[in-house]
Amino acid sequence: MKNILRRSFIWKFGAGASGALAATSVLGMPAAEASTTDDPALRAALLEEEKALRELHQAFENAMDKGLHEEVIGMFSDDGEAAFNGGVFRGRSQGVSRLYRDRFHAGKTGRRMDPAPGFELTADQLRDSVPNSVKVSPDLRSAKAVFPYSIQVGMPFETESSLAAMARLHGEGVRTWWEGGVYRVNYRKDAAGHWKISRIEYDTLSRADYRSGKSYAQPISVSRLATRFPADPHGPDDLV
Repeated sequence: MKNILRRSFIWKFGAGASGALAATSVLGMPAAEASTTDDPALRAALLEEEKALRELHQAFENAMDKGLHEEVIGMFSDDGEAAFNGGVFRGRSQGVSRLYRDRFHAGKTGRRMDPAPGFELTADQLRDSVPNSVKVSPDLRSAKAVFPYSIQVGMPFETESSLAAMARLHGEGVRTWWEGGVYRVNYRKDAAGHWKISRIEYDTLSRADYRSGKSYAQPISVSRLATRFPADPHGPDDLV
């Protein structure tokens, strides 16, 4: 029963963020900081921008869930970057496109997935994060946010065996797992005044060998990206 209550507290964020989180974030700011914003017009503008950013993130998640990677790429700034599994992919038309169009598409990565049983994130894991928090700068030109994620991640098998080759021909040959953590996102407005993702980091806190419908899950070890582009055609621009 204790585990069920903990699971409910941690993962049922979405549009209905908990009252506890709302108490620590007013207009996406810590309460102490929000109290210094005495201009009613600015406070209203901050609220509108926060709403727009939450809608943008919802659109991002929906596009990822449906495999609409071109839409995802279009949400980034020209110089946007994505940090994933030890690699940094830079530039919307270069690294970011490589990550979402090639690596994520081939690995069937990014679709929503319920947390693996027994691997739900704990309060200790989230201690340094405030999921569903959005903080907009007073000039309304930049913002930062933290959102929880629970997704399927995959990686094509690297073996060149005939069985693996046959599996790839049928759209298989991919090792998949469940992964949970938080997105750490930086946003910036473009010249037309539209919000764009300038950086997104997949801060992974838990992984498990698990597929929807399975009644059990096991810990999984995943190697971090180790080869840069162009040596790896789908690789990152830098390693971290």
